[in-house]
This record gives sequence, structure tokens and C-alpha cells, in this order.
Amino acid sequence: MGKPMFNFGKNAKEKARQLKQTEKTQKRLLAKKQKADMANTSIEESAITEPGQET
Repeated sequence: MGKPMFNFGKNAKEKARQLKQTEKTQKRLLAKKQKADMANTSIEESAITEPGQET
């Protein structure tokens, strides 16, 4: 006879949990990258404006 599917719901729930966790991780990394890019942009803009202010 075949193997009973008692844990079918558990497997689906665990896969959904793992998927949600990976999506959250990706979202967190994307936000961190965007924050770093914004910081780099502001540093570059201040470096560009400083020589103009000196003259």
C-alpha cells in the first residue's frame, strides 16, 4: 500500500514559511542597498558642491 499523506499540510506550511522568510531577507537586503546608495549619492553631491563653494 501507499504511504499516507498525513504530513501534506505540514510540508506546505513549512514551504510557505521558508518562502516568506527568503522574501523578507531579499526585501531587507534591497532596503539596505538602497540606503547605502542614498548615502553614497549624498556624499558625492556634497563633494561636487564643495569645490564650487570654495571659488
